[in-house]
Amino acid sequence: MTTQPKYLYILFSATPYRIGRLIRNVTGEPYNHVSLATDDSFSSLYSFARRFYRTPFYGGFVTERPNRYRHNGVNSQVCIYRLPLTEYQWKRLDKLLQHLQSNAEHYLYNHLSVLMAPMHKKIPVQDAFTCAEFTVCVLDYLGYRFDPDQFYTVCDIAQELEPYLYYTGTFPESQETDPAFFQRHPVEHPGLITTRNFFTLCWRFTANNIGLARYRRGHFASQ
Repeated sequence: MTTQPKYLYILFSATPYRIGRLIRNVTGEPYNHVSLATDDSFSSLYSFARRFYRTPFYGGFVTERPNRYRHNGVNSQVCIYRLPLTEYQWKRLDKLLQHLQSNAEHYLYNHLSVLMAPMHKKIPVQDAFTCAEFTVCVLDYLGYRFDPDQFYTVCDIAQELEPYLYYTGTFPESQETDPAFFQRHPVEHPGLITTRNFFTLCWRFTANNIGLARYRRGHFASQ
């Protein structure tokens, strides 16, 4: 029996939100976000981003649904790359995504790196990533030639992947939705949980730098 080919899809997007537009205006680049998918239905995408629409600074590992890419009648413009995976790479990726989904609350969005992005520097924090850092670490984990200790913009990654270009245009149509993303109060008070999220991020960074914790070169805990 012939085995179906396996692919990793990397989707770069111009998200239809104020923060996305602000990032694109500051960077001058066409895309501000990057996420991963394991099939061409794009019903589930994986990234580091805000957890809910009304908590823009409360973020971490998220499983995104297509309705995140449509807002106020605007569909995100996207550029998608398709990378072939061996059976070994596919199993590694599947194991990693299962681990991240099971421990999603532990993984934080790395706002410290965002603050340093205008200087093209990254701030390594244990189990915290921006969407670009996450993508680079996954590609390195799968054996592609990316250095997770190097700073990459979203468009730097896209340029490296140019031979794998698969699709450009509006986000593909899908019936999959995530109603919780747009709920008014899906979590406790947004200000409180955002503050706690940022405090945890700063504590991990400080603990690493004063020797109370060790930043693991493997990037993904327990993998």
